[in-house]
Amino acid sequence: AALRRTDVILEVGPGTGNLTVKMLEKVKKVIACEIDPRLVGELQKRVQGTCLANKLEIKVGDVLKTDLPFFDACVANLPYQISSPFVFKLLLHRPFFRCAILMFQREFALRLVAKPGTKLYCRLSINTQLLARVDHLMKVGKNNFRPPPKVESSVVRIEPKNPPPPINFREWDGLVRIAFVRKNKTLSAAFK
Repeated sequence: AALRRTDVILEVGPGTGNLTVKMLEKVKKVIACEIDPRLVGELQKRVQGTCLANKLEIKVGDVLKTDLPFFDACVANLPYQISSPFVFKLLLHRPFFRCAILMFQREFALRLVAKPGTKLYCRLSINTQLLARVDHLMKVGKNNFRPPPKVESSVVRIEPKNPPPPINFREWDGLVRIAFVRKNKTLSAAFK
């Protein structure tokens, strides 16, 4: 993430704060969005009475239902079930942020970076790559988690294109949705 002392970081799903504490030591502020009040309590307890406490702002609630604050970078180990809606919420967020370093389920991450003509290339690939540069940074095996999940993970870097392409994204996404609605149909059949 190339964190800087002046950065405001958005973290989604901080859990008990392992990553949060590491970032608080390096940046101006971390805004942590957490939906689970029990985890919020754990996170508050962890920094309470330390010099890091005044650098942490916790927003309690569903990140998909709230307006995102200003931030320089987003660093998160996301709950995997919100991967797709969160990526698009991020990419349509203004003002622009520098980058997002996000951990996803491996298959989702590979679809984000898929190239045209490959099996994994889909609506998600097209729309993400239209609005941002996406790079696969590393694989994260199941054994790095306690307890180990059933799926493999990957870390991805997303850098929004600034300025964005001069298109109406809603119209564009509607067109792409029609094109990808049924894999084996031709485009002419889909538009009829």
